[in-house]
Amino acid sequence: MGGESKSPGNLTDWEARLESALTTGPGPVHLVGVGNRIRTDDAVGLEIVSTLRSRLRAAPAPGLKTHPISAMPERLLSRLASAPGKIILFDAVDASKSPGEIVFCTLSETKFGFFATHNIPFKLIPGLAARANDVFIVGVQPRSLEVGEGLTDEVRASADRIVDSVAETAEGIN
Repeated sequence: MGGESKSPGNLTDWEARLESALTTGPGPVHLVGVGNRIRTDDAVGLEIVSTLRSRLRAAPAPGLKTHPISAMPERLLSRLASAPGKIILFDAVDASKSPGEIVFCTLSETKFGFFATHNIPFKLIPGLAARANDVFIVGVQPRSLEVGEGLTDEVRASADRIVDSVAETAEGIN
């Protein structure tokens, strides 16, 4: 996972920014996974949220809301755009990085077309662009988007790191 810069407390940049998004500011934090289960690494966001739902069920953190996986994420995201709080999206992103590399950004920091695995760019979903600074993306560079099931090794390792990071932060919220 090259290219990760370290910040205080031995956290990588994405971990520090994710922790801040999870713990600062008012309102709930909506955790949403996006992807397609039959396109290998494109399922990474779905896998992250599914695992988080199971892991956080044992010790729920106040203000963290995991949302069920939806075949139509645009509908869920449009609804969440008018809800209070922040939205954190977990997804496979084509950021021209090494497979498995993790990126973190706000929706306002993305370029049009940044998310090559979707029919509708997030910025075009009604209401999301208006609150782009409260919508965060935790993305994993895929190795494969071929038809098939299961994540590649690099992407699975990154998904596990993201789940651990969110769960450890949630444990600190309790």
